[in-house]
Amino acid sequence: MALRRSIWSKTSWTRVCSAPHEAPMRLCVEPSFQHHQHLATHSAAAAAAAAAPRQHQSPELLTLRDRTGLEDLFCALQTQNSILLHKAFIEWTSVLADPSSPFHDAAVRQARELSGPSFSEILRSLDPMASEKHDVAHGLNLTPGHTQFTNAGALVDEFGVRRRHRQLLRGMQALMQARSESRHSLTTADYEVLIRCAGISVDLLAAKRFWNAMAGQGLQESRTAKTWTEFIKSRFMTEPAYYQFDRSRVAVMARDLYSNRETLPSANLKRMDNMRLSINALKMEPWNRRVDEPDEDLRRVFRRKTDFRSYRAHWIRGLYYGHEIDTELLSVSLIAFARSSSLRSMKEFIFKSYYGIHIDEQSVPGKIEISGGIDLPADSPIRPNERFLSAIVDALGSMSHIALGMKLLDFVSRRYDVPIPRETWSNLLNWTYLCASKPFKPLRRLHGDFPSTATSAADVRLVWDVMTSEPYNIAPTFEDYDIYIKTLISQRAFGRALGLIRGHILPAYENVVREHQLAVQDGVLQNGIAPSGTATQQAARLEAQTYKEYLHHHISSWFDRLLKTASANKGHREGDVMKTMIPNLVVEFGDFFHHQIQYRTAQGVVRIHRPEAFRRFEWKARWRKTLPQKKAGIHAYRVEGSDQPDFAYPLVPTMKIFEWRRQAKPRMEHLGKAPEEAKGKKKEAPHEWWDRLEDELML
Repeated sequence: MALRRSIWSKTSWTRVCSAPHEAPMRLCVEPSFQHHQHLATHSAAAAAAAAAPRQHQSPELLTLRDRTGLEDLFCALQTQNSILLHKAFIEWTSVLADPSSPFHDAAVRQARELSGPSFSEILRSLDPMASEKHDVAHGLNLTPGHTQFTNAGALVDEFGVRRRHRQLLRGMQALMQARSESRHSLTTADYEVLIRCAGISVDLLAAKRFWNAMAGQGLQESRTAKTWTEFIKSRFMTEPAYYQFDRSRVAVMARDLYSNRETLPSANLKRMDNMRLSINALKMEPWNRRVDEPDEDLRRVFRRKTDFRSYRAHWIRGLYYGHEIDTELLSVSLIAFARSSSLRSMKEFIFKSYYGIHIDEQSVPGKIEISGGIDLPADSPIRPNERFLSAIVDALGSMSHIALGMKLLDFVSRRYDVPIPRETWSNLLNWTYLCASKPFKPLRRLHGDFPSTATSAADVRLVWDVMTSEPYNIAPTFEDYDIYIKTLISQRAFGRALGLIRGHILPAYENVVREHQLAVQDGVLQNGIAPSGTATQQAARLEAQTYKEYLHHHISSWFDRLLKTASANKGHREGDVMKTMIPNLVVEFGDFFHHQIQYRTAQGVVRIHRPEAFRRFEWKARWRKTLPQKKAGIHAYRVEGSDQPDFAYPLVPTMKIFEWRRQAKPRMEHLGKAPEEAKGKKKEAPHEWWDRLEDELML
């Protein structure tokens, strides 16, 4: 197997690893795309700590406190190392949650006897929203495709939620259970951390329980506007981290807008329902589903507009609580109203009531008139800021009101002299692309094809042109380039897309590759000093490899999309695109094409098998059953008992499907130590290690 890029000399690695007292040199790489990578250090203190870990001590010498894991938690708390802190907390709470453990009773006593300040410090240090270091894939939208082509599937569970966050929530729940009979009470700030843990774990029921637990502790009067805001964020998934940075999970689908008061032609409703059931049949895992009811999508929980579970009811309750209204609460309320597509409530309760902004979309069809805007002092708690601008884009973008969102964004920015940040432009571009994609665009067209919600690829290019030109001159991120390149390919502007890939994407990707190589080299050098390595270094390598796989998967998907788009066009099949451009691309970008390539020409289908190509996945055959899915409401309409909570709602029959699924090639969980040159019968062992390391660098 030949590497496509140079790696380090085996001889030099063996020499360095066999002499741990020599300090290796570190290289600094400045990636073009902003993604924080933290490589492990080679300090003598770290080496000494790794060489003599606590777990190698004799069990007879360990105190009861050591065996429960609380001492390790305190040590990690002093270092403020998020990796060690999370590991120690999970180990300690695992003992708390396991009644069969011989140290369970001791751990429970420790949890109850912890002082209030110590308990609060533990919670604040584990706050998942306080630092990006709590998630190695922070900011990355890990799709089901990533779990097939890359090793990112190990980071999420069957519901598409980060495993690390779910582990943290279970630990918090076990700790709260043990703490329930303690004489030390929790503070309001402690409950806010717990609510954030529930929100980032996508557990709406846990967020409600933490909120209600405050009343049980007599903290009703201690709830502040911040506490209420944190609860609303978790309850309606308003933060990107809460919906796992995947906007499609919270985007309003036109099928969910149907109700008995807003009827549709039966033919349109049937086609929309067929699309919904087809999507369910293609789903392999219950992503974005309720854990307690896997047959219901989380979007269905947010769609209610009027009953006690709607945000309209929450908004009224919030007013009765008497909390001070600030910009943060208004921003969160905009997004929460958008979850049920309550555009009228947004206009009346927020824009008109607090800012005097009038939005008229009815007087002239297809034309939006925005006027008003009261004067607010600079120190006003409700004065719009950058967070408010981002909330406007999030709210209106999720409802497919892109034109209104752009106009309102510009109006508020000019009226209150708030510059539009880069993140807001990127957010607007993402929402525009999502609304112009399947299944959202076809469903909107069936729902009514209204001009206010019609979005196309031309709108994506319009947003790109505005954000990258004067006076904004926004520097696009990789996610922005990803959207723009996919839009260009869909419009068959192949030349412009390839120019961006060659000029902007590949140089940045090479920097990320070097960053990953440094992380792997750092791990091998650390293992040369301490065979077990360090948790910090392992996390740094995992972060580097996750981001590298993330970029590679997206770039590879562009070329796969290009082949499909060109194959679908008769002019391309008969022209130079298939005759010269595609073969040249396979040679130039061979690392981003799969080992099996297929496309159409005027003469037929071309299939290329490349045995020399590096295989990043293998095909696996399996049987599976379709996910449970409820039928449309018409099947339960006027059925006896359908209004009762325990009504057995009719489900779609389950199908058994035989399919071929991609399975990503596994990575090395532990790098191990670089072997020295062997002699005699052991001569093959070093080569096996180097071969595995070569695969690790190629993935």
